[in-house]
Amino acid sequence: MSFSSSKDCGILKDNTFTYRNSKKEVIVVFKDNKHVEYHNNEEYYIKSDIEWVNNCEYYLIIKESTLPNFPFKMGTKMHIVVNKVRGKKVYYTSSLGGRSWEGRLTKRAPKK
Repeated sequence: MSFSSSKDCGILKDNTFTYRNSKKEVIVVFKDNKHVEYHNNEEYYIKSDIEWVNNCEYYLIIKESTLPNFPFKMGTKMHIVVNKVRGKKVYYTSSLGGRSWEGRLTKRAPKK
């Protein structure tokens, strides 16, 4: 078994990341088998359960959302595959309902 820095998906476990959505920062927290996205300076959130396939692949099952006009129903299952990890950045492909899109998460420094 070989380990490559280009695909060390262990970075996802119990960490906090950010991504940009419409020029706004979204905070993403992975904790155990839970995934929470905080939008609009933590005013809104999307909470999901994680079903890990392996360290580089998982499903998010949407459980709760306060985000206005959220397009997905509770219980919706999204498939995510990590394509590569480079430093603090995680590049991934999400799939849902026959659509796929690519994204990038950036690991946040721990709060002091």
